[in-house]
Amino acid sequence: MGLPRVNETLNFTMTIPSSGKKVKYRPYLVKEEKVLLQAFESRDTVTCLQAMCDTIGACLDERENIDVVQLATFDIEYMFIQLRSKSVGESSSVSVKCKKCSYSNDIVIDLESLSVEVSNSSNIIKITDEIHVELRYPTYESMIIGEKTREPDKNKEMSSVLKMLGTSIVAVITENERIDCHDQPLGEVEEFLDSMTAGQLQNLAVFFEDMPALKHTIEFDCKECEAHNELELKGLNDFF
Repeated sequence: MGLPRVNETLNFTMTIPSSGKKVKYRPYLVKEEKVLLQAFESRDTVTCLQAMCDTIGACLDERENIDVVQLATFDIEYMFIQLRSKSVGESSSVSVKCKKCSYSNDIVIDLESLSVEVSNSSNIIKITDEIHVELRYPTYESMIIGEKTREPDKNKEMSSVLKMLGTSIVAVITENERIDCHDQPLGEVEEFLDSMTAGQLQNLAVFFEDMPALKHTIEFDCKECEAHNELELKGLNDFF
């Protein structure tokens, strides 16, 4: 008789922040943790992002048919935190420097208490009286592509930003039609962005400036100087 398998049951449920869809999942296992550790030790951003997406995909109920890399970046961060809390532990200890004396304080964070607030602001942005743009938040796939093509040259960095914007445009809406940009070559979408004024492009950028994020406010009294601190943690790296 062969040895039994453990932890293959979908024991938990979480809600994807951007869509409100509830999905079932299991903790990640030793075989997946090995891959994550190797990715994090490599310190290569693309490798780490891909390992996180692969882990989430492996742990989700496959019947949901979720394309993980097409989820918003804040979805991935929140979902990975939920997986980590059930796989490793429901709390995480982080070292935070006091604003007054810079002493490093160890703070314990309850990972299960973390959440992402998604606003109800419109994703339809006015460019002119005749043209509107429908946007979506950047996906993890677009972030991975952006990291792969990132260049130190400022002009090339601007090109990377335009590519990120281009992949975030769902449709261009005119008085007569709605043009689905997924059916258009990325180069043509970038030419559309190039035809905008700086002010019109900034109108699109505002949408991303208000993008939801995994964040949490902590308060503590410094163990060294006793000064009271209040600090906002934001993004996955701040929680580990």
